[in-house]
Amino acid sequence: MKKIKKHLLYTCLIYSIVSCTGDNLNLIPNDGSEVVIDDNQNTIDVASKLIANDLEPHPMQDVAKPDYLKTIIDPSFGTIIRRISNGNPGSVIKPMYSTIQAWNADETRMILYDQTNGVHQLLDGKTYAFIKNLDDVNPDDLEQLFWDYNQPDILYYLDRSTDDFVKYTVSSSNKEIMVNLKELTGCNGSISMGNDVQMMSWDSDVIGFRCNNDTTYAYKFSTQNLTTFNIDDVNYAAAMPAPSGNLFYHNVSSYDANGNFKARLNKSKPEHSCLGKMANGTDTDFSVSFSDGPNGGCLGNIIAYDLNTGDCLPVISEDLGYDYPKSGTHISAVAHKNPGWIAASMIGFEGDGQKLLDQELVIARVEPGNVEVYRIGHHRADENEFDYWGEPHAVISPTGTRVLFGSDWSGSEDGKSVESYVIELPSYNP
Repeated sequence: MKKIKKHLLYTCLIYSIVSCTGDNLNLIPNDGSEVVIDDNQNTIDVASKLIANDLEPHPMQDVAKPDYLKTIIDPSFGTIIRRISNGNPGSVIKPMYSTIQAWNADETRMILYDQTNGVHQLLDGKTYAFIKNLDDVNPDDLEQLFWDYNQPDILYYLDRSTDDFVKYTVSSSNKEIMVNLKELTGCNGSISMGNDVQMMSWDSDVIGFRCNNDTTYAYKFSTQNLTTFNIDDVNYAAAMPAPSGNLFYHNVSSYDANGNFKARLNKSKPEHSCLGKMANGTDTDFSVSFSDGPNGGCLGNIIAYDLNTGDCLPVISEDLGYDYPKSGTHISAVAHKNPGWIAASMIGFEGDGQKLLDQELVIARVEPGNVEVYRIGHHRADENEFDYWGEPHAVISPTGTRVLFGSDWSGSEDGKSVESYVIELPSYNP
């Protein structure tokens, strides 16, 4: 109790308390400075009031699961965690995946996946109120619903039954077929966007996909240009577009816009990763790495790989004072309004939240020569009761000011359902 009170005091230094009734705190940001936001909203000081590169122990403590739409203060980090779903015992409602943006372009809408009923939920992106089930979309995979990067009312998906790539208007439920990928390629088998799917290019113009396990392609909608990649071993994975749309990632290599080999990443093998940008705009593969790359180094919980050169930049590694990489690491680099900001969730081998990064959520700003990591909370998720569906799969918001994750809220006992939660950082301005 003393530790919880200590962190509530810390939180009061970050926020102005408007009201405090029972267990409920209503807070507004009070960082003492004006945050300047340009038209692209990319000058937000995401890390306002957070501590950079903190390696001190912050062991996880038991804390009651918040009620639906209510908040708790993480007793180890002093951050606000809000529960945004309301499932029944045994149910699973969680993010689609770490590589897929949950929020739309202006963060007024968001999507969760109701695994129990096999349907995507549309929520208000600010209040988190349930709006409707998106039961009229039929994506090839549950992870393959892509928000447009500029138009808040537009989604895209590959239709499972027709192989049409569809532009979907959320407000009207109107569907527009942009291209049929089977007809485009002459594929006589299965069209797929591959395993570990990434987002479209950050202008919503380029996608990657494959035909069977034979060939992988890219398609650019504005020019109607189809590119066939010079890849012998497709390995059931499609070449995925980097944010620029001019580079692509496949296996452990990058490729150019003509489908030709660009660089071999200094990466031992494919692991959980997410395509994004460093703060300087470089197309990057952010990945966990459990062993050295072929040129040495590049081992860590988060490694940034330059898709132009294949060189690596450690973000979280033993060389920087952290432990050996944690199991169950997933990275989200989809903060397209604030390039360079990423989030990650780690489960850990022990899974009890007592060691550095175990059961933790982090954000980081990645810039060559200046990497800053911020630990922001414990997710309290494991795989004991729900297997894969119990993984947190953290997703960073477009501005980088919020982090979504799933959790069964395990503590002294395993949780009864997997719900979705959002960490609202001090920089978040609703």
